[in-house]
Amino acid sequence: MPKPLRRVAATIHTTDQACVRGKQLLFTCTGRKLEPGPVLREKYSREDSDPVSIRLRLLVIPDISLAGVSGEVMTMIGEHLKRQSPLSQMVVVTHANGSSGYIPDDAEFEQVSYEMTTSPLSPGCAENEIVNGFLKLMEPR
Repeated sequence: MPKPLRRVAATIHTTDQACVRGKQLLFTCTGRKLEPGPVLREKYSREDSDPVSIRLRLLVIPDISLAGVSGEVMTMIGEHLKRQSPLSQMVVVTHANGSSGYIPDDAEFEQVSYEMTTSPLSPGCAENEIVNGFLKLMEPR
């Protein structure tokens, strides 16, 4: 049975030693779009399109960090970031401050999926830029 709210509130301890910090970074990937044609087909051809801006925001609260990306990041990019991160508790938040569309990891571009065919990005840009961008944002001031 859950504890009554006043018992939970009594266990909360505050401190004046906490530090909350936030940083952001904007980068651009080359854009691409599929050439017109049926949705299901043997070969998918792409053509260049407008560049796509992707915004990264990092909010670090003493015990947890929130890594916000302005698009729908595929799971493997988040896993890649968590493996590289010096921060132990991280939550990747998608659609944070805008929408850059679907952001597949590099391997996803080799498959035919809805996310891959509708992504406005060229393969090979976003995954490493996101991971390296967040690693840069995590550096001490």
